[in-house]
Amino acid sequence: MGNSSGSWPKPVSSLQSMQLDLPPSCIEFCPFAPSYFLIGTYNLEGYEGPAAAQNAEVKEIEAQDEDIDEDEAAVTGEKEGPQNRNGSILTFQLVADQLVHVLTLMQPSAILDLHFNPAPGKQDICGAVSSTATLALFRLCPGETEPLKHLKTMDMASMCKTAEDWLGDKDEVIFTHFSWHPTEPDMVAVTTTAGYVHLIYLGGDPDGSDWVMHPEPILTHTLEAWYVSISPSLSSPGEGFLLLSGGDDSALRYQVCKRTPSADAKEDDEPGSPYSIEALRPPVNVRGHDAGVTAILPLGLKDGESELVVTGSYDDHIRLFSIPTYGFGRAVELAESNLGGGVWRLKVVKAEMGLFDGQGWRLTILVSCMHAGTRVVELHRSGAGGYEFRVIGRFEEHKSMNYGSDCQLGAEGTLVVVSTSFYDKLLCLWKLELGA
Repeated sequence: MGNSSGSWPKPVSSLQSMQLDLPPSCIEFCPFAPSYFLIGTYNLEGYEGPAAAQNAEVKEIEAQDEDIDEDEAAVTGEKEGPQNRNGSILTFQLVADQLVHVLTLMQPSAILDLHFNPAPGKQDICGAVSSTATLALFRLCPGETEPLKHLKTMDMASMCKTAEDWLGDKDEVIFTHFSWHPTEPDMVAVTTTAGYVHLIYLGGDPDGSDWVMHPEPILTHTLEAWYVSISPSLSSPGEGFLLLSGGDDSALRYQVCKRTPSADAKEDDEPGSPYSIEALRPPVNVRGHDAGVTAILPLGLKDGESELVVTGSYDDHIRLFSIPTYGFGRAVELAESNLGGGVWRLKVVKAEMGLFDGQGWRLTILVSCMHAGTRVVELHRSGAGGYEFRVIGRFEEHKSMNYGSDCQLGAEGTLVVVSTSFYDKLLCLWKLELGA
C-alpha cells in the first residue's frame, strides 16, 4: 500500500504546548499512577577541541535540513572525537488537561530510552538506558514533593569479564533501547550501537547487588542495533519467549529462547544469574525493509501457526509480518503503509476483537513518525483474513524529530496524547476522539 495521504483526516491541533530545556528522546506514562509521565532528554555538548568533535554538531544540523539519517545524527552523533552527552529525566503530571512539570532529575549521561516495568506489583519501577552504556532504575512515588527516586545505576560493561570483546572501547558504546520481559520482572534486554542485543538479570531486589549481564550477545547486527522486544512465544510452552531486534543494517532478527534454572557454579565468588538461556532455534533474518528497523511491536496474535508482528523503519513504512517461530516456514509481509516519516515508535492503544462475524479485529496504534509528526493508525483484520493499515489521526505541529509519544485512553474513547520533538524541544498535549 502506498502513501495515500490525500485521504487522511485533517491534522489535530494542540491543547497545550511548551518548550523543554533539553531535547526529548523518549516519553512514557506510568501504569501505576496514570496521570504521571516521564520524559528522558538527550543533550550533546560541543566544546573547543578536535575538529571532529565540532563537526559532529554540524552533521546534526545538516541532518535536520537535508532530512537524511536524522535518527542516527540525533541519537548517536558522530563517533569520531570526544563528546560530552548529558541529559535529564522530567516528571510531569496531567491535571485537568494541563501539563504540570513536577520535577527534573539531571543525569550525567544522555537518556536514550525509558520504560516502566509492566509486571504487577512492579509498575512504579522505571528503567532508563544511557549514552554511556548504563542501566538505571527509579521508583515513582506519586504525591511526594520529589516523586521520582533513584534506586541504582549500573555500568553494565564493568560487570562483564568479556566486555571488551563485544564493546571494544566502552566510552564509544551507547545503549540505544531496552525492553522489560513482560512476565518476568527481573529480566531486561538492551541494544547497543555496537550492534549487539544482551540480556540482563536484575535479581529479586531492584536496588540489590545481584545484577548480571549475560556475557555473550543473544542477537547481533552488522550495524547499530536500534530496538529490542521480548514477548511470550505463543507457540512455545513453559518458559519460552520470543526475542526480536531491529538494526541499522535493515534487518529484523528474531530468536526463540527458553529460560531454565542454571546449574553453573559461580566463579571467583561473583554473582551469577540463577537462569541460563537456551536458544530453541538459530537466529532468523526477516527481509523486507528498505532502511534501518527502528520499532517492533509483537501483537500477541496469530495468523495460522505464525505470530503477528508490526515493524517500523526509517523508510517511512509501517509493516505487518507473520513470523513462524517454529518449523521451516518463512516470514511473510501481510500489509504495509507509507506514513510519510520514519517510524520510530509504536504502541497499541485500543484493541477490538470479535468483529466482522467474529473472525476479525481492529487495533489502534500510536506511531511516532520522526520528521512527519505523530500518526494514529488502525490495523484491520477482515473476516476473510485480509489485513490493512488506515491512518485515522495525525498531529503535525512538531517542527523536528518526533521520537517520543504516549497516550491515555479515556472511558468514552478519547485518546489523550503527549508527544515530543527533538531539536525544537517541544512537548505537546492533544486529543483524538476514537469513539467508545
